[in-house]
Amino acid sequence: MELLIVDDSPTDRMVMKSRMQRAFPALQILLAGEAAEFSDVLKRENCDVVITDYWLGWGDGLSVLQRVRKRWARCKVIFLTGNGGEEVVAEAFKYGLFYYLLKPDGFENLVTVTRTALETKQREDHYIMLASMLGAVPDAVFSFDAQGALTTWNRGAEQLFGYSAAEIVGKQLETLVATSGRAEARRALGRALKGEVIVPHELACARRDGSRINTSISFAPVRIDERQISTIACIARELPGLHRSQNGLGTRARAAQAAERSH
Repeated sequence: MELLIVDDSPTDRMVMKSRMQRAFPALQILLAGEAAEFSDVLKRENCDVVITDYWLGWGDGLSVLQRVRKRWARCKVIFLTGNGGEEVVAEAFKYGLFYYLLKPDGFENLVTVTRTALETKQREDHYIMLASMLGAVPDAVFSFDAQGALTTWNRGAEQLFGYSAAEIVGKQLETLVATSGRAEARRALGRALKGEVIVPHELACARRDGSRINTSISFAPVRIDERQISTIACIARELPGLHRSQNGLGTRARAAQAAERSH
């Protein structure tokens, strides 16, 4: 991952660089003390986190924030500055500022805030990559975060359950599961969060229209950089039985009713 430090003070740049190198040895650190250096860095394909002062000899942090977010829409920008009032901070958050720290005390919290920013960006990258992969799979494939909220949803899941991604992402696992299967689903999710792969097994689920379907569903834990489990990926397929039989009975019943009316 890449970090850019934008500050016209050579001393502050070196202090921040030194702290970041000690805390994140694998992080690529870029420096920009002048407008031309900042413009050159903006030509790069990606940058994950930017730390900038507000008052710069050649500009201001709000301008840096706007240009960064325009170039790298998901980049996390942190203000570490000795200037800027409440109006400045409020305006900066409107443009997507991630965090605001005041010098000199802010130096002590900079590593913690930067770690949070890097982890947030990494999770976002992970979810986007996962969503891209899921989109190419014909089965119903979706994922949950550690709190059980849906984070990705592919076309196959939309066809099986009837929800669009816009409707379902952010909702809880129970939304997809019939009442009778919710306790079992919660147990499976809990086991997966502990690292266990749950092989495909039958689970009663519910469509958007309220109808029930039998599914074969698996749960697989996903880790980022071999660390804690952040995502549970699921693959679901419809099993013949409940949903189809209900539809069949409904169709026959409607046909019988129509026949009775015709007589």
